[in-house]
Amino acid sequence: MVTVIPSATSEINVVSFKHRAIVAAILLVFALVGLFGNALIIISVIVCRKLRTITNVLVVNLAFADFMACTFLPFQSAGLLSQTGRYPLHEAVCAAVAAVEYISVCCSVHTLVAIAFVRWYVITKSIRGHQGLHTPRKIAIMVMIIWIISISYMVVPPVLGIGTLGYSGYYGLCCLADTNELDNYYVVLQGALIANALLLTLVFYIRILRHVSRHNKQFREAHQNKASSSISAGSRPPMITANNRKEIEITKNLFMVVCVFMLCFLATIVNFIIPGTSVFTLYSSMIVLANSVVNPIIYGLKHPNFQEVFIKMICCRPVRIGIMQD
Repeated sequence: MVTVIPSATSEINVVSFKHRAIVAAILLVFALVGLFGNALIIISVIVCRKLRTITNVLVVNLAFADFMACTFLPFQSAGLLSQTGRYPLHEAVCAAVAAVEYISVCCSVHTLVAIAFVRWYVITKSIRGHQGLHTPRKIAIMVMIIWIISISYMVVPPVLGIGTLGYSGYYGLCCLADTNELDNYYVVLQGALIANALLLTLVFYIRILRHVSRHNKQFREAHQNKASSSISAGSRPPMITANNRKEIEITKNLFMVVCVFMLCFLATIVNFIIPGTSVFTLYSSMIVLANSVVNPIIYGLKHPNFQEVFIKMICCRPVRIGIMQD
């Protein structure tokens, strides 16, 4: 969540209470739905061995980051509903809420990069390479690096005096306080980091698309060369194997998560382009926080394995452990 705070501190609660109350109510709904949905993802992977794939380890990491963000949304609502121009709890609580939200967004976007890299590796590399990547140690290192980067880039700059995390009386949000002249540098650092990560994610998915297109073209050419053979059209092998089709379908679903993430940040990007501050900044921040809620919905509607486990868990039916899949 990236928010630009106006420098004027004398104007208290410039954004009307009506808008802040609307956003506060929506954030409370986000918290309930997000906590339930992301907890469902985490528990599903724990109880169902079929879901314990290497990609889903990263999906769980993404769900945990989103769960953490949703946990602190009620604290954002408390600030939005304050009519005193101050955060109703201790200022350190507000600073912690802002830090957690920033870390969550940074962790989410870098987890999306890792997921895109793993999907590209699984689909384009050899079976030997595929298995070589699927080791608990390598994935644990990857997850650890993601959290180190997220915490470092979101917390270290304020510690060094570049930006101050706290309460904005202008918007009623726990984000960047309006007491530091270097706040803009912190915003630029956040934006550059997230933009670079999303660019890398797109690069990996574009390479997956090119690989699949080339693979299909090679199959079509090979089948055309065998047109004079005795193999009937109905007995010809498919252009891609069943395993590859499954990998590609999973990749499509994960790419949808990336697209939703980018759409959530689109409002903030537009807000950067438009000079000044307005109530639109408040709503754009709310849209960014919505990203922590939508991912479980995507898995529940589009991912067949998660969908099956979700239904069984919600209906209190036993979940089959299944077999381990890489």
